[in-house]
Amino acid sequence: MKICLISPPNTYELVGNDPVIIKDQQGMYPPLGLLYTSSYINQKGQHHVDIVDSQAQELNHAETAERVAQLKPDLIGMTAMTFTLIDCKLVMQELRKILPNTPIVIGGPHTAIFPEETLLPTSLGADYVIVGEGEITLNELATDLEMGKPKGRIYRQINFIQNLDELPFADYDAVDINDYYSVLAEETPSVTLFTSRGCPFSCAYCDRPALGKGFRPQGAMRVVNEMEALEKRGAKEIFFYDDTFSVSMKRVDAICDEYIKRKLKIKWDIRTRVNVVNEELLKKMKLAGCERIHFGVESGNPRIVRTMNKGVSIKQVEQAFDVCKRIGIKTLAYFMMGNPGETLEDVKDTLRLSQRIKPDFMQMTILSPFPATKYYLDALKDGVIDRDVWREYANNIDDGFRPPLWSQPGGIYSRQELESHLRWFYGKFYLNPKFIFDRIMEVRNMGQFKRYASAGMSLIAMTCLPEKKLRDSWGLRTRSGVSASAQPESAVSL
Repeated sequence: MKICLISPPNTYELVGNDPVIIKDQQGMYPPLGLLYTSSYINQKGQHHVDIVDSQAQELNHAETAERVAQLKPDLIGMTAMTFTLIDCKLVMQELRKILPNTPIVIGGPHTAIFPEETLLPTSLGADYVIVGEGEITLNELATDLEMGKPKGRIYRQINFIQNLDELPFADYDAVDINDYYSVLAEETPSVTLFTSRGCPFSCAYCDRPALGKGFRPQGAMRVVNEMEALEKRGAKEIFFYDDTFSVSMKRVDAICDEYIKRKLKIKWDIRTRVNVVNEELLKKMKLAGCERIHFGVESGNPRIVRTMNKGVSIKQVEQAFDVCKRIGIKTLAYFMMGNPGETLEDVKDTLRLSQRIKPDFMQMTILSPFPATKYYLDALKDGVIDRDVWREYANNIDDGFRPPLWSQPGGIYSRQELESHLRWFYGKFYLNPKFIFDRIMEVRNMGQFKRYASAGMSLIAMTCLPEKKLRDSWGLRTRSGVSASAQPESAVSL
């Protein structure tokens, strides 16, 4: 059976509560989940997988469907996040016009929370849904369809994959790695990898039902083997997309030893927490090519950090950033505002912390209680959000939907006020003469200069232009100029 997997456009992506111009400048990352699914199914040999990455190839919804049709697939799969539902729906509408008899299966984080809703005509109208990790389950569905014996419309993964070392490398043969880059990277192409799945921590703002709570790591040798393969392919940097790369510091130490032993040159970034690194490990990581660490700091106010169930202290934050600065690892700090019980003074605490720890980059976002998170469940229970707005959206996709805020009285909770404070925070951090000078001094090539310059112009636009001219930058992306609601609902059929 021929399978085509689609990473849809992000024209109408709900950007949460970040301004679009910040999201648009971050880079272009490969559809990593599809790459692992493709390599697994192709290795099994029963079916063949092709991938259409609409974002990297700059395809609109109709062009995506046309590209898929050229491949003449027997089964179409698409990854869906709750924030990409409108784009998924528009692609499906186009696919139904030209491939009306080809079954479409939807997987991804969204289906782990809203599987039944994904089948509804008012939603995506999928023919089949996969819940959980997709590699084994999609292969099973394709085999069942080929035999004419599907086991229902929802295929649920029974058990998480425990031995990730058995999975083949991500299928970078299916895409052009030269399409991918990060605004932070010195050189391109910059690609991504997973080396673990599942997060053992319980932050109130986060939920990963598709991957579970148990930490399932690849072995050090498996990780370095894939790094070496990507270096030989021509990749210059890897962003490890693990939720928390260094849950096992012993494993990271072994990865570094093997990297050094092989004399690899490829650079790498990770995401992790300040309480699962130490100075000895960070020094080893620096020797082994670690260029940057993305830390989830979230807030500079201890009371707010406690409400997040973050399990870290401000002192640990300061220590981790201090060590990174001393040994030469660049840092990116993630912050949030609009948290439960937060005031403007609390946000000023976060700004003051950012000025003390001096990350090389930062990203501030406005908290939205996402579906299935503790914050969202608490908001519904306490009446902060008066109805299940995410489920309503999953049932009936509406291009006028905006992610909810934590709108309890007593804090800085009006959307306009939060957006104004967010612009202020970005301006305070990025439009600092020392920050600008430091970024200019670290430029090593013209490509890096262009990426920095483009991001810088966007930041200036966001922070300096009159707010009235920027209001649309907080809504949906509208680059195509077409309203999702203008598409006929009847185009989605089972």
